[in-house]
Amino acid sequence: MTTVAPPAETTPLRERRWVIRWTSHLVYFVLLGTLVYATRFGADSTEWTIRAAMTPFVVLAVIMRVRFPYALPLLGMIEIAAGIGYSVYTLGAVSLAIRRRGLPVWAFLSVGGAIGGFQVYHSEVGDGSSPAGALISAGVWALTLSAVPTMVGGYIRSHRELQAAAAERAARTAFEHDLAVREARLEERDRIAQEMHDSLGHVLAQVSMQAGAMEVRARDPEDVSAAERIRETARSGLVELRAVVQTLGEDARLDPAPTLSAVPRLIEASRNAGAAITFDDELADAVSLPSPTGRAVHQVVREALTNAHRHAPAAPVHIVLAGAPGAGVTITAENPLTPRGDAGAGTGLRALERRAAALGGTLEARASRGRFTLKVHLPWEVAS
Repeated sequence: MTTVAPPAETTPLRERRWVIRWTSHLVYFVLLGTLVYATRFGADSTEWTIRAAMTPFVVLAVIMRVRFPYALPLLGMIEIAAGIGYSVYTLGAVSLAIRRRGLPVWAFLSVGGAIGGFQVYHSEVGDGSSPAGALISAGVWALTLSAVPTMVGGYIRSHRELQAAAAERAARTAFEHDLAVREARLEERDRIAQEMHDSLGHVLAQVSMQAGAMEVRARDPEDVSAAERIRETARSGLVELRAVVQTLGEDARLDPAPTLSAVPRLIEASRNAGAAITFDDELADAVSLPSPTGRAVHQVVREALTNAHRHAPAAPVHIVLAGAPGAGVTITAENPLTPRGDAGAGTGLRALERRAAALGGTLEARASRGRFTLKVHLPWEVAS
């Protein structure tokens, strides 16, 4: 099999990503500057001095927000504690919620909300408000600082994930369609080549045999010469037929079809990508495995790995390849189910089921007790 590698990143693509990245930084800087100026217009020199001292750290946190998403809201907590505003914290909290999820984010942003609520309570009590009223205002403000940025960031993150999932599904559908068309084309070429070989080859072989018999029985030199020419013509036709069949049936010379020998490379490629793959090869006499069955085995393993990476990301995958001539070959792939996986459309499994049925095999896919198991059995005829 030829493992298709992603195309190398071109210079225009790198330049486009560079422009997008720095444009997003610029948007953050403009938003921060606008919010700071709008909310702290007329502030005293002390506040602007503190902001000037924080500016280099804020700029660095904005640039590094993807790798260190907690840095910007942490600076925002310092901003709130110093009593100079909420701009850095608000944008930092939204940025954090976009890139992270779960209890740690809520706990971290709750700290920021608590700091903001304490500042509001202290300010209102200092302005003469009742402790009860100040406590209510502080609670509302704390809830707003912790919940609103988290929900806004979560919405943006979900929208991005939906877009990415839609793009992935579209690409996968196109790939599976192309793969199905290619497999159908190869199977049809193999069928035509086999029929040509079986029918025409048999006829030409009979002609050659009969011409040889005529050559032996003939007495007239002209009859012997004619029979010899017929036999040579039939033999030449057999040679040309084999060449045509080879050209028609072996698409591998231009685009090598995946075979059993490529399965270890497929496993290694997934391991290099960070997947935990356990592969047990228990095949007996793998050299004698027919090529169509070997291609089907490779397709099953590839689809099993694709399903595991997509539907159970980061989950360990256990693949067992077992069988012997006459007993058939069985491919078993098993992985735990995870809540973060994509549900998928099942197109790949249906294509595998058709391929297995075409070879006289069976496919079984089931999810039970938190684990997904794919089991495919293919016949393995003993070579006569």
